[in-house]
Amino acid sequence: MIPFVRLPVLARLLAVLCCGLGAARAAEPASLRVGFFPNLTHAPALAARQLEREQADWHRSRLPAGTRLEWRAFNAGPSAMEALLAGAVDVTYVGPSPALNAHVRTKGAEIRVLATVARAGNALVVRKGAGLATPADFRGRRLGTPQLGNTQDIDARVWLRSGGLRVHLGGGDAQVVPAQNAELMLLFSRGDIDAVWTVEPWVTRLTEEFGGEILVEKKEAPITLLVTSVSALGRRRAEIEAFVRSHQALRDQLLADRPDYERLVRAGLSAETRSTPPTVALVHTALGRVVLDPREDTAARKARLAASFTRSLQDACDAGLLRGDIALRGLLDELVPDEVPAAK
Repeated sequence: MIPFVRLPVLARLLAVLCCGLGAARAAEPASLRVGFFPNLTHAPALAARQLEREQADWHRSRLPAGTRLEWRAFNAGPSAMEALLAGAVDVTYVGPSPALNAHVRTKGAEIRVLATVARAGNALVVRKGAGLATPADFRGRRLGTPQLGNTQDIDARVWLRSGGLRVHLGGGDAQVVPAQNAELMLLFSRGDIDAVWTVEPWVTRLTEEFGGEILVEKKEAPITLLVTSVSALGRRRAEIEAFVRSHQALRDQLLADRPDYERLVRAGLSAETRSTPPTVALVHTALGRVVLDPREDTAARKARLAASFTRSLQDACDAGLLRGDIALRGLLDELVPDEVPAAK
């Protein structure tokens, strides 16, 4: 038993120890974990990652002092949303369909859209001479997509159903084959699938390297958003909102210097995929199909997104990949302003 007279001394020692541990924790840099995909519809993330490699970190000085970024790569949206809901990332670049799916799964309680990032860069590529021109032509054919339930997977299923085909998870009149993009290239080159619905740079690779041609291209539909969770906002609101504003500033810089934009994305894509850099011409063509969303009045953006998301939710339900309440309540409540500067 500790003698009574020694308790004050012990208390002081414990207080000093706790203060020391607290100071050590405070000195540790806080990490903001950001998800992204190594493709061109997530070009701002690729550019930011490459600037870090070049010792010209864009985000560091624009985030709260002591905050550092941890980037986490995903193949497609459903995986990124699982990580967000599990608390493994705080914010992620993602397509609209996985975000909407997670919104419905959590009954509107968790997913919040922070910003729009890009539109277009999303297309169905078929083999030249395969006689594929309408959904009905795909009867008995195989069509690849990046992942079950991602934006292109739902686009493909809805489009096939629009031609009267029965399409379900077990097959149907046409078979939708989810696989990683690199595997889809191989399957297409071997003739194991007849078409691929995917995003850039894979669309351009399929057309320029593997004998494909674009049959359907969605030029106006949102393709990439920045989203977070209510849980993450509760822990890291200041850092998350600062990251979104930094992303918006980087977007402006990339649009103002197109040659450097293409250089950063080309180098970043090579580093992320651990492969030979794509050709300058390929990146130029592919990025030409991806439109970074410019600044816009918040009320107008919210109305545009609400209309687009309502259609997308119905598409997911029609494709048999989503069931339940399709209300948008809460989803657009945390949009970070990205207004057009007032004229001087």
